[in-house]
Amino acid sequence: MKIIISALEKFNSSLPNEGKLLDIGALEFSEYKRIKDTHPNIQHYGVDYVDVYEAIPPNYTFKKADLNTEPIPFESDFFDYIVASHIIEHLNDPLSFFQECMRVLKPGGKLYLEAPSEKSLRQSGMSFDYDKFCSLSFYDDPTHTKRPWTPQSFYRMAKYYSCNPIEVGYVRSTIVRILSPLLIPYAYLTRNAALLQKVVWNTIGWAAYAIIEKDRSMKGTPPFHYYIPDQKKN
Repeated sequence: MKIIISALEKFNSSLPNEGKLLDIGALEFSEYKRIKDTHPNIQHYGVDYVDVYEAIPPNYTFKKADLNTEPIPFESDFFDYIVASHIIEHLNDPLSFFQECMRVLKPGGKLYLEAPSEKSLRQSGMSFDYDKFCSLSFYDDPTHTKRPWTPQSFYRMAKYYSCNPIEVGYVRSTIVRILSPLLIPYAYLTRNAALLQKVVWNTIGWAAYAIIEKDRSMKGTPPFHYYIPDQKKN
């Protein structure tokens, strides 16, 4: 029985069975594998900064690009959906990356973002099973070049570019939180780093996520405006 229903899984289940989807960080074609059976009519695209090491799926368009130095290699207003899970924390200019995501989205298109939250700073590093490359601390991954993210920071970023934050929050599982007093000692006892990572992440909200819509009246690249809400005093 599967007990973890992630924010990304919920986002995927809400997608219509049509349209163009871009997976940013598509090294293992993970987004394609997640939904190919439930959404067979979606057209899949992917981009990563390294060459893929397995066969590209049929009817899948993959392009290689280093998004630290290059734009997303697709035309403007092209995609219906974008998934960028655990990507933005690896990039030198996260705001420009977000702007690029909005550029290639169609008006009304949706972006799913996920990244380590500020809660990832409060954990000690993984202390065993190093070959699994699992993380308990933000600093376990040396390619994390920038800051962690909060639901509020995702929300503000959307507003700065006049986009619509549909949903923001922490990635958590109520069932895992309930079982964590048993699962965490068991993971340490059995030296199971993958289990420990999954339980800790889903217990404390190790990652934050956002679902952001490009405004339906917007075409091309959205401009940046430092948005300050009206806070009139009573």
